[in-house]
Amino acid sequence: MTCKTGLIRSFLSIGIATLGLGGAAVHAATPSIELIGKVAIDGDRRDRSGDAKPLEDGSPSDQFGGLSGIEYTGTGNRFLLLADRGAGDGKVSYQCRYHEADLVLDPATGKIAFELKTTRMLSTLTGEPLVGSIAAHEKHLNATVPHQPWTAFDPESVRMLPDKSLLISDEYGPHIVIVDESGRISNEFTVPDKFRLRSTENGTFSKGVYSNRGLEGIAVTPSGSRMIAIPQSPLIQDAVIENGYCMGLNCRCVVFDGNHNCIREIVYQLDDLTSGTSEILAVDEDRFLVLERDGKAGSEAKTKKIFLIDTTEATDVTDIESLPKIELPASVTPARKSLFIDLLDAKFGVGGEQAHEKPEGLCWGPRLADGRRTLWVCCDNDFEKSIQTEIYCFAIDGLDR
Repeated sequence: MTCKTGLIRSFLSIGIATLGLGGAAVHAATPSIELIGKVAIDGDRRDRSGDAKPLEDGSPSDQFGGLSGIEYTGTGNRFLLLADRGAGDGKVSYQCRYHEADLVLDPATGKIAFELKTTRMLSTLTGEPLVGSIAAHEKHLNATVPHQPWTAFDPESVRMLPDKSLLISDEYGPHIVIVDESGRISNEFTVPDKFRLRSTENGTFSKGVYSNRGLEGIAVTPSGSRMIAIPQSPLIQDAVIENGYCMGLNCRCVVFDGNHNCIREIVYQLDDLTSGTSEILAVDEDRFLVLERDGKAGSEAKTKKIFLIDTTEATDVTDIESLPKIELPASVTPARKSLFIDLLDAKFGVGGEQAHEKPEGLCWGPRLADGRRTLWVCCDNDFEKSIQTEIYCFAIDGLDR
């Protein structure tokens, strides 16, 4: 997520830091927020798949880590933890999976006890393993046979539906699928064609989500009547490609109804050209939390923020084929956003030299005895043994309407 200095300076020269961003100006949020627990899980931890054979890079198949999503099951202290495409940044044929774990918070000490319970592998409707290999993804992109079955998958977000099936978003396709409790895909949403990655004859990308910048997050409203998927960065047609980077501010989100039909598209504006989204979580039917971050760790980290957005007045941009890269026209109102949590704020103690590069997942957890909501954040260690997987728990008061 590195931006070229010259391009950034050119945007800064027009005052981007002080623009109202088409109505998406940032304001301070008022709810009471407290970090009440955290846990760090060693990078050499093994999962419960029982599959220890080495992958192409020599790493074990059962290495725990790479968490891209988290979801509360609604029962006890049980959570779901979604792993992404595996070690080596897509260079190995890691079989995609999710885990069930108990996360037991002790508010008095701030400690979270972590106990891994189950690991479940993800598979296609016909039972073929879903793998995180980018080579498998490119093979599908270059297939000469239309609608060739796909097995490449880069899981990024997970939500549990009322019937206990799982809703999972994928960066590669991008795809949005429903998965049963065994890990097998049972259904797939129809993602608008404008989101599908397209390349020209010379291999450059021309349309859709940019490579490895697909659907990072998905949210389900409490009523289940709406679902919103958000890409990590703007679509290619809504941005500018500069030295191999897709740069812009206007992330086009796709909104589905309870029957999985696309009903509109709205705009979420990034706070900065150097950041991208990692997750979206429903607060109620109109408000959502969006996790936005840069790709830096430690003292170099500048953006690890959770924004509260309101979609009530957001314009439907379905019929707009290409959005401007920076400022939106007056006729387009993006989701209104306000700063909710700055993870780098010193009061939380997880910033500075300790700042994790990749906070990736958000979910609500069980309420505390005093009625406060718990907000859980998981971090992705990229399956690096030297980097711990971190999970934080915040207590939130004053957000409910």
